[in-house]
Amino acid sequence: MTTATTDGLITYYADLLERLDRFAAMVLPPNDGDEAELARASDGSLLLDLEARLPVGRHSADVELDLFERWAPAARDTFERSEYRFELRHRGLDYRRAYHRHDVDHFVRAFDVATHEHCETPIGIAACGHYAGAPVANAIEAFDSLYDLWLTGAPPECGSLRCLG
Repeated sequence: MTTATTDGLITYYADLLERLDRFAAMVLPPNDGDEAELARASDGSLLLDLEARLPVGRHSADVELDLFERWAPAARDTFERSEYRFELRHRGLDYRRAYHRHDVDHFVRAFDVATHEHCETPIGIAACGHYAGAPVANAIEAFDSLYDLWLTGAPPECGSLRCLG
């Protein structure tokens, strides 16, 4: 989904929240609010901004999941996804895995790509600043991929990714 109406985005957001709930991810309300909701930025963009914790034992370190999309106005009641950041930080196994699409002009000039990935094992130590990555279709696909990585119980193989620089 790269374009959507307001109603389409509300349905998409509800589907994402339902999926997170189905997989026992605890969604944390943004900005100390009472509940998760689509936010509207000052430029008219709609923001999907979720922080969640994946289910772990009581004495285990948090496994953090961040899902962010910016949907910019494209036409009357039509929005286009203009950026995204989907990230998993596993404190117990000390890794970070992320899919990004932001600062498109910069990344196209520097690397001839609009999307990139991050992979750190341990967190904060990256053999490569940005890895090549295929575009992620939506937050549900990103959640599924990052959740599947978490389920392996092992850090990702960062060395298998192609470094952009």
